[in-house]
Amino acid sequence: MNTLSLLNGVGGVSGLSPVAGVQGDGASRDASVANLLSDIAKLIDGGGAGQSTGQGAGTAGASAAGDSGLSQFFADLAAMLRDPDGTGAQGGAGGAPSGGYDNFAAMPGSGAAGIGNGGAGNTVASNTAASNTASPNGAPASTSAPPPTRAASTGAAPEGLSTAPQTQALSPAQSKQTADAYVSNLQKDFGLTKDQAAGIVANLWHESGGMNSGINQGGKIGAPGSNMADDNANGYGIAQWGGTRKQGLLDYARQHNLDPSSEAANYGFLKQELQTSQAGAIAAVKGTNSAQAATQAFCNAFEQPSDPQMASRLGYLNQILA
Repeated sequence: MNTLSLLNGVGGVSGLSPVAGVQGDGASRDASVANLLSDIAKLIDGGGAGQSTGQGAGTAGASAAGDSGLSQFFADLAAMLRDPDGTGAQGGAGGAPSGGYDNFAAMPGSGAAGIGNGGAGNTVASNTAASNTASPNGAPASTSAPPPTRAASTGAAPEGLSTAPQTQALSPAQSKQTADAYVSNLQKDFGLTKDQAAGIVANLWHESGGMNSGINQGGKIGAPGSNMADDNANGYGIAQWGGTRKQGLLDYARQHNLDPSSEAANYGFLKQELQTSQAGAIAAVKGTNSAQAATQAFCNAFEQPSDPQMASRLGYLNQILA
């Protein structure tokens, strides 16, 4: 039987609207087509059960499922033709479209913007990460701006100090250049005189073997050792920090995206300590009126070594002031 004869209700198939009824225009034509499609859906529903006769359980189930899906397709298409705007297709407690209506995009001019999920309460999720909101039935999701990407702190280097990792010991000329940069930054950041700042740096020179920011206790240059003991064997950096203070340097470097062996990380952490937990050391230095007194004051308040070796510290002070 060809399709045209089927649509005209011939060949023993009854209950179908004749194709002639599709004639006309506008709403009447849409209504006629909708009626025809509804009849086709009913025919498929009626024939599905008969087709499964004599088939195995799996085959019959697949056939019935296929017929049901095809029937639903025609029923949905008919519903869309009857109500292209979708205003009469809402039903159910959740306000979801009845049947599979919203599996179809709305016809031109309907104003619908997308395709919904069809189930009660289902929504099309927004792709914006900011609010992760959703819009019902495929309507455009919220376009609120995503949160600003958090920029990583770059740990801007203090004047004259490098952000590069230290991989080898400084030469005498480089040690003097670094010491001068420390003096200048300490004067600016803490309001010190040159002699007071030089007294601080003389201690750092002594502790670090010549202003080496990446030096482990014992002389090895590079990354800090993993031993965090607060003793006389595992210090690290320009001030030979140990224990929790050594960990503080590592944390500071990580938070500012700096290598812990860099001059910038070492000066930055020193400055942080002198502004917070070691502020008393700055107060002690500010109470002095000579470079030598400043050297001793900082050694006692900040370094607190078991063996001060003050002669060595004062010797480096002379090099810094030269």
